[in-house]
Amino acid sequence: MVDIKIYTTPTCPYCLKAKEYFKKKGIQYKEHNVAQDKEALKEMIRISGGRSVPVITAGEEVMIGFDQSRIEKILEEQKE
Repeated sequence: MVDIKIYTTPTCPYCLKAKEYFKKKGIQYKEHNVAQDKEALKEMIRISGGRSVPVITAGEEVMIGFDQSRIEKILEEQKE
């Protein structure tokens, strides 16, 4: 299984949607709250080039925002 990380803030509705999707699908992920964790914020900016959340990483893939169909495609490709 691919390593999933999600960079979030507590008030981000798309962050909540992404986390709900992962929980519903039984997909384990590591959450980084960039509002509280300054090192995670620096890492998120480095990999995404910006401050928009959510930023989701799946292996080498970096996604800004939550795109369910893209996540499903990435996860399917990782199974192959």
